[in-house]
Amino acid sequence: MKNYSIVLVLIVLAVLVTGCGPTTSTTSAAFVGGNEGLRTSFLPGNPPEAIFDSGSSSFSIVIKLENVGENSIKANEGYVKINGLDPGTYGVSSFKKNFDSPIDGARKNFDGSVLNGGVATIEFGPLKYTPTISGNLQQTVWADICYKYVSKSVSSLCIKNNPELLIADKKICDVEGEKNPQNSGAPIQVTSLKENFAGSGKIGVTILISHVGTGDNFFDDRATECNDVESNNQRGKIHILVKPINVGGRTITPVCSGLSETSGSNQGYLRLFKDSSGKAQYPLYCTVDATSADSIFQVPIETEITYLYLQHVNQDITIRHVAQ
Repeated sequence: MKNYSIVLVLIVLAVLVTGCGPTTSTTSAAFVGGNEGLRTSFLPGNPPEAIFDSGSSSFSIVIKLENVGENSIKANEGYVKINGLDPGTYGVSSFKKNFDSPIDGARKNFDGSVLNGGVATIEFGPLKYTPTISGNLQQTVWADICYKYVSKSVSSLCIKNNPELLIADKKICDVEGEKNPQNSGAPIQVTSLKENFAGSGKIGVTILISHVGTGDNFFDDRATECNDVESNNQRGKIHILVKPINVGGRTITPVCSGLSETSGSNQGYLRLFKDSSGKAQYPLYCTVDATSADSIFQVPIETEITYLYLQHVNQDITIRHVAQ
């Protein structure tokens, strides 16, 4: 945690230097970046392409979990569940296992090199297909991977309590417009952060939260599993925290609208909705009280988004009959 705090300080410094300049990047030098959390795959040969019936061959299913994002996953904060196979016919009672050890996230070192995240494996086996069949049979091994993840972002706000005095101070920063948020590597991110004057000495901030990963879905972080059915009201929900901001020597808590099940004005739950392009997102609007500011300056604004994330890998296997 100490190393990560130092990295966040570097992010803030980078944002304060470059926050008002033209840029199209959605990651900063201090973040590894990317739109993945876990990168998942079957270990080669596990499962094999073909097995035999009547319990005459033994094999394993091994899922590789590589944390290429920047949030560390604790033990038991995720699980793997095998679908498509009946556990009893393969000699086991269950095809579900929790992560039994933590998987560290990736991070960028001070010299710019990347320290890769941790790698873990979840193994099911040894397995045997016990029934006897008349001919060959094909089945699909479908592995669901569900885990808790946290996305972090940072940007810079231009603080000024009087818009009439803005023009002369534009060389410092511009209150109006896009602020180009910087994101940690994760499948849900802040893809846009726009600032505007909101009247009465307040700054308005529109935070666009988007699902940018390739996983199947995401869920309320309080859920115990990733149940991807339409009737599940925890489906498509995230928890967001917009952290307090220091303005003029005061700690200012943003006031955000549209949050449910709130813990204060700056954190709560949101449901992301798909737009016409099929991308799930939500524009969260918050205000920041800038009345204590007596000059124009920049301050960092940070968010944390927490959720359960679901993705899968699948592979076909052929069950061959052993001739007697």
